[in-house]
Amino acid sequence: MESSRLRRSSVLPLRWRITHSPRWIVQVLVSELSLVAFVLLLVMVFSKKWLHAPGSHFRQHYPKNVSNRIHTSIHIMSLGLLHICRSNCPRPKDWKGDFKIWTNHPMFGIAKISFGLALELGLVLTIWLHLSYLPKLKKLHALRLVAIILSFCQATFIFFTLLLFAINLWTFELRKNISVPIGWGYFIGWLVFLLYVTCGVLCYFNYKNFWNPLHRVFGSMPCASLPAQ
Repeated sequence: MESSRLRRSSVLPLRWRITHSPRWIVQVLVSELSLVAFVLLLVMVFSKKWLHAPGSHFRQHYPKNVSNRIHTSIHIMSLGLLHICRSNCPRPKDWKGDFKIWTNHPMFGIAKISFGLALELGLVLTIWLHLSYLPKLKKLHALRLVAIILSFCQATFIFFTLLLFAINLWTFELRKNISVPIGWGYFIGWLVFLLYVTCGVLCYFNYKNFWNPLHRVFGSMPCASLPAQ
C-alpha cells in the first residue's frame, strides 16, 4: 500500500507537485493579498474622504470668517496626508493660511513621512512577492525572509500613519473646540494594515515550513481509513 502511494506520487510532474504544495498556494495568496493592499493604499492616496466634513459641528460660536477658515481646513484635512488635489478643488485666497492651521500640528510631518514611506514600501513589497513566480526564485529561502521583514515594516508604517493622523485630528479638535467625524478613506487604512499583517504572518509560516506537517497529517487521513492490502 505504502509503496504504491510512493510510486503514484513519484510519477507526478515536478511542476504539478510544486504548484499544488501548501507552501506554493500560500505564497500565491500572499502575493495577491499584497496587490490588493497596495491598490487600497492608492485609494487612500486619492481619496478625499479621510474626514466626513459635512458631519462636523462647532461646540462654540465663531465669527463667520473664522468658521469659514476652519471649514476650509477640514476640507484640506479630508484630502489625506499627501494632499493630492485636482485643478477643480476650491482654493480661496487664504488657502495657504488655512493649510497651515492643519500642517502646523507637531505630528503632521512625521505622519506625512510615514505615509510616503508606506506607499513606496508597498510597491516594493508587491513586486518582491511577485518575484516568487519566477522559476529560479521559487525556492529561494532569502526571498521569504525578506518578505517577512518588508510585510511587518509596511504594517508598522501604516499603523503609525493612522495613529498620528488621529492624534493630529484630536489635537485640532481640542484647539478649535469642534468635532469632526472620520471618513471612509481613513478606515480603509486599517483594512490595509490588517492585510499587511496577514501577509507577514503567512510569510512567517511559509518560512518556518508550518504547512508541511499539516499536509502530512491531513494527507494521510483518507489513506488510513482504507483497508490494508
